[in-house]
Amino acid sequence: MTTSFSSSRDVEAIFYNPAHLVAGEDYSLWLSYNRFYLETQSVSLAISKRLGSFNLGVSLLNFDYGDIPLRPDYPTDDTVANYTAHDFSAALCGNVHIPPYGWIGGSIKYVYEQIYSYSGAALAFDMSFAYRTEKAGVSLGASNFGSRITLKDESVNLPARVSVGALYDFKKVIASVDAHYLVNTAVWEGGIGAEVPLNETFGVMAAANYREQIYPGFGVSIRSGKMQIRYAGALYPKDLGFINSLGLGFEF
Repeated sequence: MTTSFSSSRDVEAIFYNPAHLVAGEDYSLWLSYNRFYLETQSVSLAISKRLGSFNLGVSLLNFDYGDIPLRPDYPTDDTVANYTAHDFSAALCGNVHIPPYGWIGGSIKYVYEQIYSYSGAALAFDMSFAYRTEKAGVSLGASNFGSRITLKDESVNLPARVSVGALYDFKKVIASVDAHYLVNTAVWEGGIGAEVPLNETFGVMAAANYREQIYPGFGVSIRSGKMQIRYAGALYPKDLGFINSLGLGFEF
């Protein structure tokens, strides 16, 4: 909603852009809860640490589709029952610095999906490259390339995409722009964003993303010592109201 491919950083970058993962000598932990439209929701956890010259991270994510009506064939007097569906992924992420300004990172992911009584699993890979200075950066990446997932004898590709993005620090505003090509559907998506650090503790974010339509997003961040809280909200789809994301990160 407000964290883009090009502007992601710290532990959050495990999910968006592995080349941007920055780990320290201490462990960094990130917990996130996302509430989408209808009953869909997700929870995620990520942890990172620097080992030698490598930034390493591990992430877990579960996406819950909520109760889905199992509608009987009509005409019938049977009642409508509900079933559940969810996606789960676990990823191992790492990157390395290429002096003076280059970074290369990648992730290997295990993806599991269950819909009703059917389930399937696949392996996927993410890879990204970043060139970053103190004021600017560009990124190029590919995500969700791997094996196909099979459900009820039907095999489908994972939602693979190719991304390119850039950011620039105007001191008072950090601006970013991204473009994504969805490989399976041959569709383009993208967005622009801005982050305004008000001081060392508070910051605000805003974004306008295009996904079949343009939808706005906004957020706030609070950083105190080794703890950070981030909230983001967006209207997508616009007629279904807000979707929300709340994240908590800390070092130990």
